[in-house]
Amino acid sequence: MTKTRPLARRAGVAAGAVLVLFLVLALPGPAPTPTPEGAGTAFRWDADELFAELEARFEAASVGDPVRRLEDAERLTSEGRMLLDSMAGATVPPLEDLGRIATMQFELAVLGAADPALLQTVSAWVVEVREAVMEAATRWPVDRPTHESLYRIVFGGRIALDEALVQAGLEALPALRHFEDVPSETPFLEVEGVRIHSGDILLSRGGAPTSALIARGNDFPNTFSHAALAHVDSETGQGVVIESLIEAGAVLTTVDEYLESKKHRILVLRLRADHPALVADPLLPHRAAELALERVTSGHIPYDFAMDWGDPSEAFCSEIIYHPYRESGVDLWTIRSAMSAPGLVAWLSAMGVREFTTLVPSDVEYDPQLSAVAEWRDAPALMEYRIDNAITDSLLEEAERGARLSYPWYALPPARLLKAYSALESALGGMPTIPAGMSASTALRVDALVSRIHPPLATDVRARADRYRLDNGREAPYWALVDLARTALEAQRTALEPALRPG
Repeated sequence: MTKTRPLARRAGVAAGAVLVLFLVLALPGPAPTPTPEGAGTAFRWDADELFAELEARFEAASVGDPVRRLEDAERLTSEGRMLLDSMAGATVPPLEDLGRIATMQFELAVLGAADPALLQTVSAWVVEVREAVMEAATRWPVDRPTHESLYRIVFGGRIALDEALVQAGLEALPALRHFEDVPSETPFLEVEGVRIHSGDILLSRGGAPTSALIARGNDFPNTFSHAALAHVDSETGQGVVIESLIEAGAVLTTVDEYLESKKHRILVLRLRADHPALVADPLLPHRAAELALERVTSGHIPYDFAMDWGDPSEAFCSEIIYHPYRESGVDLWTIRSAMSAPGLVAWLSAMGVREFTTLVPSDVEYDPQLSAVAEWRDAPALMEYRIDNAITDSLLEEAERGARLSYPWYALPPARLLKAYSALESALGGMPTIPAGMSASTALRVDALVSRIHPPLATDVRARADRYRLDNGREAPYWALVDLARTALEAQRTALEPALRPG
């Protein structure tokens, strides 16, 4: 009996030490300091009446005369071309005309939604409008009114076509849309019928909930969540994609690997053929890609969770493109969105973001220095993409009401131990479980969104969307999907705690 007491005492001391260690590891880190709001204000469509009218027009057009639908489509495109012609050479954006053109894209899409035979007309018109307006924008000042006009035209045209496709049938149009055939003297390779030149910019949208948050979480909610740079070797013709990934930092990805990872969309952008810097140096985009390649291969560049685009020692995806092009003489991202909503700022601050007017990947799409070459979309995943957006929009509304991403207190100690193990994984050359630069608490917040909040909401919204289709005889338009996401969130509010803590 006397011999066991020291053992018992030692066991008790060990257990106490473990308990103390656990409690120490459970201590919360410094609370994320809410960074001041961004310099901008969130864009608002303010078009509820228009969308309600469009829905009524769709109902009428669906049972209307096909000849009348064709006549209406011809009238709209004819009127639109007159407006496009009138802005040729304008040095200031004709805001009223641009607003009318943006509305016309939705009106024409309604006809395509009601009549699949008109969808090709809708798609061709969206391309024509985009090319004409972006060419004209090269002469316009870079200011908020211009940004809003380009957003209504470019993003509005895409979502109008998406809505038409959802209603008319996803098989009605090919997955690949060609825009301008922009000439280039840089090395190229052909990928699925599209020439990819060295220096081309690739915008994409991933399938993860975090991708939806990146795309929607700024003052101009958009399509794309990731940007990358293509490099094609001038001697071998081999191509790689240069990108920065959250889990690995700056990396080189083969073209096959890039295409195999889950993506809802890919957009190819290229420097305009008449850009003065390109006229002076036709190989400038290739030189920028060479510079990016040299940096990535010469040493590890960690991922920049702060999104501090002024410091190239760490890089998030847009910086991989921005710095090499800027040093080559072209300053891209002339239009920059802010993240100014207080709830969004709080969420992103908790994830490590410190710069709230930054190089948002999707914003480069509105830079008039670039032309769109082609866009590929995963048609079968279009409904999934729309549901992800609707859930994210509803969650961001909750963020503005004070809701926060969180986790149970007892999850932090094992997460901190896993973070320490991740450092060992990195030191041994492996892929860390928790990315370098991401804290244990941030990893738990990201996991809350990805694993505990989004999946049950997605299941619920899909079921509600199915019921909507059965009840109404058609798919839910996007604004109805957002309402379904709000309803699902309200129904699951209690079950989502503590991952989503109410304000």
